[in-house]
Amino acid sequence: MSNEAIGRAAAERFRKEHSLGSEPITNLVRLIERKVGIGVAYVRSSAAGHGMTMLLDDMHLMAVGCTRHPMRLRSTLAHELGHHQLDTIDSMTDGADWARRSPEEIQADAFARHLLVPLSGVADMVKGEEVTLATLSDIVQTYLASPHMVAIQMRDAGAINADTCKQWGQITAGAIAAQFGWRPEYQALVEQSSKPRGPQSLMTRAIEGYRQGSVASSTIAKLSGDPNASATKAALAEEGIIPVEAPAVSAPRPKDTGERLTSEELSALMGGAE
Repeated sequence: MSNEAIGRAAAERFRKEHSLGSEPITNLVRLIERKVGIGVAYVRSSAAGHGMTMLLDDMHLMAVGCTRHPMRLRSTLAHELGHHQLDTIDSMTDGADWARRSPEEIQADAFARHLLVPLSGVADMVKGEEVTLATLSDIVQTYLASPHMVAIQMRDAGAINADTCKQWGQITAGAIAAQFGWRPEYQALVEQSSKPRGPQSLMTRAIEGYRQGSVASSTIAKLSGDPNASATKAALAEEGIIPVEAPAVSAPRPKDTGERLTSEELSALMGGAE
């Protein structure tokens, strides 16, 4: 099998196993965390949009650099999921490897494309329709994938030729959204992909720790990507999440019985000193 075929088969198998059909995956992070059990973190990084999957003890963690290109972020998440499904995770990957198109990378690319934009879904959307730039916009908006990725799938589905694929693949998602009236929706995605987030299971434990008084609001702020710990504390309080105060513990005041201490009691109090 070719690398493309290997990636496509893995993506189609994943969709079948999780009963996704050809429907769009609107919340990819939740799918990865809930169905696959991998924690997902958005982190501030100089390598915006790049990702890495690590195995820490017996738990996988997927980290992606925050970016103002949400379709790029989704593609990276799907690519990293591809490595997991194809059992090609390399925990030692560094920046020098991102541009290397090894067979494993090509397979993960194909997995991401077929996971996010299944050919059967594209075929359904173009069936009986005149294929125009508006069709590209419709598929991009529906499947939340880049015009470049969608154009390749449209070409492979026989909806457009290679020249059109190359031309449409150079258009940005932001430009498509602005031209076809869904820029506010796109900007909401930009806002979401630009902010750090911690894995939901970690955030849940951290919030409970904060409520119990063992985790500081600054820690919650850091995990949430908020530089203002006071604002985070106020926001949590507004939602009714307030640290439980430890009850004051004090010894009862001793009462004078009027009795003198024995020599043994005095010795015990003084640690046996004469």
